[in-house]
Order: sequence, then C-alpha cells, then structure tokens
Amino acid sequence: MGARGKEFVSLVQPTEKKPRAADNSYSDITLLKDNFLLSTWLCFGAVGQGILFLVVGRLALVPAVALLLYRSLDAYAQAIGWKHNPYMDGILMKKHSVVFPDEVGKFGSKASNKDVVVLLIGARCNHPLGIFGPNFKELGDYFDGMIKDLETHEEFDFLGSTAWVNHSDRATNNELLTVCYFRTVEGLHAFAHSKYHRGGWDWWNKEYNNMPHLSIYHETYHAPAGNWESIYVNSHISGINRTSHKVLDDEGREMYIHPIVDASKGVLKTSAGRMDRSQGLEHEKYGADPYQNQL
Repeated sequence: MGARGKEFVSLVQPTEKKPRAADNSYSDITLLKDNFLLSTWLCFGAVGQGILFLVVGRLALVPAVALLLYRSLDAYAQAIGWKHNPYMDGILMKKHSVVFPDEVGKFGSKASNKDVVVLLIGARCNHPLGIFGPNFKELGDYFDGMIKDLETHEEFDFLGSTAWVNHSDRATNNELLTVCYFRTVEGLHAFAHSKYHRGGWDWWNKEYNNMPHLSIYHETYHAPAGNWESIYVNSHISGINRTSHKVLDDEGREMYIHPIVDASKGVLKTSAGRMDRSQGLEHEKYGADPYQNQL
C-alpha cells in the first residue's frame, strides 16, 4: 500500500459556480467540419473563389492571399514569442493527477481514494448526408438533454463529462463519444430508469425501424478505490480532472472544485503509487525527473 504522508496539494481553487459539463458538448462548427471530406471543403472554396473572380477579376485573390499571409505571420509571431500563444490558455504547467476531495474540500494523503464509475456513451451516423440525415438532430438533442438533466439532479451522483470525436476509423461522419463520470453505479442506474432518460429511450424504441443508419452504444466501467489512476503533464482540464465536486468551505458555503492535485513528488509520482499500491519509489532507479523543481 502507498505511504501515508502529507496531504495532497490542490492545484486549483474552488468556485461558487458549478462548472458545466455541457460546455464540452459538440459545437455546430465541429459537426459541420466533420460532415464533409477535405476535398469537398476545397471544392466549396474553389467554387466560391471562381464566382468571386468572375465578379471582381484578379481582386478575388486578395482576400485569400491576405488571410493566408496574416495567419502565417500570426503563427510565426506566436512561435518565436512575439505574440501570446492562445493554445497555452488554460494549461496547467505541472505534473498533476486526480484525487477526490472529501466533504470539506480536503484531499487527504490516500491515492485512488474513492470508487468511480465511467460511462462511455456514443452515437454514429451512417447516412450519406451525415448530420443532415433523418433523425440525427433529434438524437443529438436527446444526448444534450441527458447531460443537462444529469447536471441538475444530484441524486444521480454525476461528476462531469467530456466530449470527443473519433477520427480513427473514417475521414468524416465520425463517432461522437461522451465520457461521463459518476460516484456510484446506483446513481447511473437511477438516471437510466428515470423519466429524464426514458423519453429518449422510448423515442429510440419507437423510431428504431425508421433509422437503421443511426448507431448508438454505451460501455460502463466500475473502478473501485485503488483500481484507477491518472496523470497529466502540461495539460488543460480534461478527462476525469474535468469532474467537479461539491464541498463546503470554512464558512459552510457550498463550493465546487476540480479534483486536481500536484503529482510532481511523493506517492503520486508513479502509476502504482497513484493506485495506492506502492510508496511511489519505483522510478528512483531512473534518476531525477524534471517535475520536482517545476514552479
């Protein structure tokens, strides 16, 4: 078992407003970009450029050349440090991991300290029109409603979610995946059989024979305490560290905090340590790592 030492140090401050899991939902722009092949987008641009050339002649080249020049100079300025790099916004410049806080926001000194339930729920459209295919919008609306209902009803033990697009299998119309985190299996099952989920369930059963082009799926994993771990380095808040936990501050006010703690030293340095199965010393034989002196 891992060594019991000093309490883990949080890298974020609690907030009065609960972070919204729905902030990670798929934007219309993301879905639209994923709906067409790159060659199709290039053809759209070529046709638009051709029409503009017929209207204004060679001046039609000015917008495209100006935009390309601006973006090239902008990227160069960011790369050499002349200009702020927006891609670094929200990055935690630290090696960090996840430990769930207790009711008063204390993280203790025990890694992998509580159970976590992970639900992978996804959809895929196999229609040639992609997102414009029949019933896809309705399916997306039910998915969005599911997350909003989970957020607003504490009895379901919902902790948060992140959203992803699977680009590994085909070039467009890819799978949409939402990763949801719960405290308990019971909370997940309570939601699945509640009125908030039954609406989408009943709609799917009713329309099933009319939409063979739509795929849905889910996978559920229950990881008991001591059987999960995570590590992030110079990363934005995503995955399990995107979950939020309600705690009470010193004045008894309800606050919300991400479960992000410093993993640059101590038991959280190693995978076995983060699963509370060692004292975190397995990496000593490899020499010093670059994280301990990081500010």
